[in-house]
Amino acid sequence: MKSILCTATLIIGMFVTTGDAFSYASLAIDSDRGSRLGFSFDYNNAYDADQRALVECGQGCRIVKNFSTGCGAYAADQTYGETAYGWGVATNKEQAKNIALSQCQHYGGTQCVIRVWACNSY
Repeated sequence: MKSILCTATLIIGMFVTTGDAFSYASLAIDSDRGSRLGFSFDYNNAYDADQRALVECGQGCRIVKNFSTGCGAYAADQTYGETAYGWGVATNKEQAKNIALSQCQHYGGTQCVIRVWACNSY
């Protein structure tokens, strides 16, 4: 019983002492500014987050936003042929969504909608 208790204490102690943990997230879109997109979150490093977003999006995509901790959102104008889009990063999903919509509208979007959003766990 003592060895189980010591092991549990050691594991809990490792989580408590590493307090600087980050989650990484990335957003990738295609050259049509979002007809295809990829989004990743809760990765241990930026490289893996980027790779996941690019694979999810497909060929011809590029990373347009990275963030660690917090939330991110992507908005695009849904009018046929329109290319306005925006993204936002904030401490909560509502702020991130509002920033993304505001950016999309700033770039001329008239029917901007949130296409994707996510929040890292920590």
